[in-house]
Amino acid sequence: MALLMAIFFIAYPAAGAEQADADQAPIARLCQAGASVQQTRMAQLCSQWQSAKTTDKASWAASIRALDDRLKAFDDALPPRDLAEAVAEAEAEVVTPSTPAPEPEPAASSDRLQTPPAEAPHSLKPDFTGGEKPAVPARDLPALGRYIEETCRFDEQLWCRLQPRNSFKSVAFPDAVPGEPFYRRASDAIRAFNGGVFDGRRLYFFGGGHAASYQNSVYALDLQNLLWERLYDPDPLDDGGAFLKAAFDIPLDKKCFFPKEGKAPAAGHTWGSPLLLDGLFHLWISAWGCDDYGTASDAYVHAIFDIERREWIARRPVKDLSLNVSAASPIDGRAFLFSIHRDPALFEIDLKTDAITRKSTRLKHNFGKHGIAILVGNSIVLVNQDEIHAIPVTKDAIGDAIHMGTLPATVEDDDALRYVKGRFILWAGGENLYQSADLKNWKTYGDGSGPRHLKSLFNKFFPVPALDVLIGISNEDEIWLARIPDDGNTFSHDLPEGFRCSDYIAGKECGNLQAMLAEGGSVTLPKGIYAQCAIINKPLTLDGNGSILQDTPCRSKAALILNADAEISHLTCRNIAVNDGNGACIRQQTAHLSVDDVTFENAQSGILTDPKAQSLTVKNSLFQNLGGDCRIKCGRAHGIYFAAKGGTITILNSRFLKARHQAI
Repeated sequence: MALLMAIFFIAYPAAGAEQADADQAPIARLCQAGASVQQTRMAQLCSQWQSAKTTDKASWAASIRALDDRLKAFDDALPPRDLAEAVAEAEAEVVTPSTPAPEPEPAASSDRLQTPPAEAPHSLKPDFTGGEKPAVPARDLPALGRYIEETCRFDEQLWCRLQPRNSFKSVAFPDAVPGEPFYRRASDAIRAFNGGVFDGRRLYFFGGGHAASYQNSVYALDLQNLLWERLYDPDPLDDGGAFLKAAFDIPLDKKCFFPKEGKAPAAGHTWGSPLLLDGLFHLWISAWGCDDYGTASDAYVHAIFDIERREWIARRPVKDLSLNVSAASPIDGRAFLFSIHRDPALFEIDLKTDAITRKSTRLKHNFGKHGIAILVGNSIVLVNQDEIHAIPVTKDAIGDAIHMGTLPATVEDDDALRYVKGRFILWAGGENLYQSADLKNWKTYGDGSGPRHLKSLFNKFFPVPALDVLIGISNEDEIWLARIPDDGNTFSHDLPEGFRCSDYIAGKECGNLQAMLAEGGSVTLPKGIYAQCAIINKPLTLDGNGSILQDTPCRSKAALILNADAEISHLTCRNIAVNDGNGACIRQQTAHLSVDDVTFENAQSGILTDPKAQSLTVKNSLFQNLGGDCRIKCGRAHGIYFAAKGGTITILNSRFLKARHQAI
């Protein structure tokens, strides 16, 4: 069933226009003042403020005021410090987690760790009573409320796309900063393997690194007025590598530059680590710029940004731990961190000193950087690949990791999980939402009105309690609202004629594609629309029976990855794309492949082979609207890319239409 959806852009008048005009006078005076060498960025900001639209001036004005406050703290007459002084300062900042600086013994408190624990770890059971912590406060959001009322149709559909009143580009810092090797998109603070936090009004973002943005700006999306803001202007990367040299003994010639002044970090991936507690934005950042890819291995920095003051207040190196996932602790002033790569472990730390206060090694297995964790009731709920565990935690003990369930078959490991109104809500970046009370049985909601296969979520998915919606964001252009009805309506639609299943219709999902194809042999699919992929390791003859595979690549490669010879017929594959621009419907990693009556459409590539291929035969097939995106990389996607050396390719009675960017 075709679904027509209109999204209207609503231009709301700025609140308090007269007051806004009055506020411009002090900004004008600041901009008229002579700028010293240290105030070059002030001149840049003033230029942006003067040329900005009326609706954007307030955001630029806030940045000017914040920078003015910071510059007042510096003495322009001081000569630049030399490298030795910078190294000495960095060495003084280093805090080793296992040996915190001595501090006065605090008075006895029920929050202090008891010895021995009051409860044996194995006796603790998961209990989700009390909901997710810290809870998102319900705040008045008038602009978002009007947008939902006038634009969204939640009585008819699950999703509504959100269009802020200004663009992210209008508030992004426009230039490279001193010490930055080259300018990258400021929006990488959102999209480049970074999480975010939400305080009920603003969503906050920071990050970059790994050949992404090097600027340590902090950005926010204010839902009270639907405006993007820049809360912090990037610092020069001018310490000559001293900070990370002192902290991790990384050679100075690696150019691991940090800001020399203050407590600001350099940009790096934040993964699933961002945490907002008591008005402080905590991040555990993989250190920037220390190898060919721009990210140091196992060099992590705990950075803290004060939301109210709009200032970085700490940057502390974290030694001997690889930390990509965090969760709140039931004890105030502490947080839980998961280590990766090595023996899996859960650490509780004191957020003021980074001292390790508790540790558990009773985890089931290692987990990757795409893991996410939330504190719900008395338990940390951890999603790692397709497995879900709950770890009971109290003020006195850390329990065992208890296996709770698995993700739905159509969900990959780039996802987001929240607990709302006594139920877990899972989003994997696509059109469907999944709901479960026990993390075992999942109910699917979907109607085709939502986003398509978004990536880099890292739990940037939050409840908005006052308006009974959830907001999810992948990048600055993909911001979505969803509302799950309380009456059990799943917005299901009828199956297309002749189809037996669809992963996009709640209650009528297809079976597990990987399981159907795992043993190879001769397989005829139930005719359906599969938002799934599969890896073929045994010789296979596949009759698609008119089925459609769409939206879902395996291992960021292809819808079907062939590690064994295959014959494939009567199938359509569409909408396959991956972040590096090299996605394909079929990835031939074996000697022989034959396709007959297969349609490849709206994807980056149709068929992509590697040098192992000896023969590829294509008959009676259609390749249309295939190709890459030059914003990612030109020439990387193709209709057919036959990479074999000395092999044979045969194409009979097939058509190639509407190729994009070298896609034939």
